[in-house]
Amino acid sequence: MIASSPSGLFCSAGAFHIDPWAPVERAVITHAHSDHASPGSGSYLCAAPGAALLRRLLPDARVETLQYGEQLTIGDARVSFHPAGHILGSS
Repeated sequence: MIASSPSGLFCSAGAFHIDPWAPVERAVITHAHSDHASPGSGSYLCAAPGAALLRRLLPDARVETLQYGEQLTIGDARVSFHPAGHILGSS
């Protein structure tokens, strides 16, 4: 379901990248460190508690959020975020 690609980890079932290191159409971000959230993607999905940090890191980005435990179906994949305890909003 998740494979390595030139832009980072790619989920083919949902056609999104996880923490891509190059611009992609849709990025799912586990936390707002610059090595996980690079600029230039079409949209970013992150856990709601980390949205302010992501928007500060990428002020012009289109940021969508989910609450911890909330589920979103993207294509044939179901995405949810769960607290990781690393930084605010990490999942």
